[in-house]
Amino acid sequence: MRTILLITFFTLHLFAINPKVYSALGDQLYDNLDHIGQLQDINEFKMYRKKIQEYYYNVKSIRKIGFMIDKGDLTVSKRDYLKKLRKLSKTNDFFVQSVQSAFQKSLKQNDSILFLDMVKSGLIDTNKYKHEIKKYYYEHKKELNIEGSIIEKFVNEDLKNKKRVYTGPTKEQLQKAKIQRIRAKDKARQEEIAKSIEEELLKKKQKIREEQKKELKTK
Repeated sequence: MRTILLITFFTLHLFAINPKVYSALGDQLYDNLDHIGQLQDINEFKMYRKKIQEYYYNVKSIRKIGFMIDKGDLTVSKRDYLKKLRKLSKTNDFFVQSVQSAFQKSLKQNDSILFLDMVKSGLIDTNKYKHEIKKYYYEHKKELNIEGSIIEKFVNEDLKNKKRVYTGPTKEQLQKAKIQRIRAKDKARQEEIAKSIEEELLKKKQKIREEQKKELKTK
């Protein structure tokens, strides 16, 4: 039984890995694929249902070609694979940008259904828009079911921060701050002494020049 479980785990793990060839370009397609596939169930993207299905099928097909290239299969062309990746990456970018636009639209129009769909889409940088997401939630929380979403995580973080009691600096921190103040004072004192010495030297040089000028006049 244990052997079967290990084999199943290894098989699933193996199929979860993306092709290595041109991975810098391919990974974003393969990692976003399921997210893009789920867009067809959202009202805002129903007009793209056919395009999404075609894209999903094409990316799945080209992923298999990538694995074939990784295995050294000479019946497939790396050049053709790269061309297809580049073409499909444009479609990927289109859907990612469309989700970004729909997210901004949901904020402007106070569309809570669209807002939640876009946040859960997996195609926007939720950390980048963390402030906007939290702001919208707190203004419309009665309309939103955030269970299991990144918004729930953000809200829980806020609750923890509110409960956290400030205990003040530790003894070590106070000692470190004291040492830093002493060093800062010593540095300022040394700079003042150096400046004083420099000014004194300048005065002496000026005096010597004046005396030399007087001697030249008397000769």
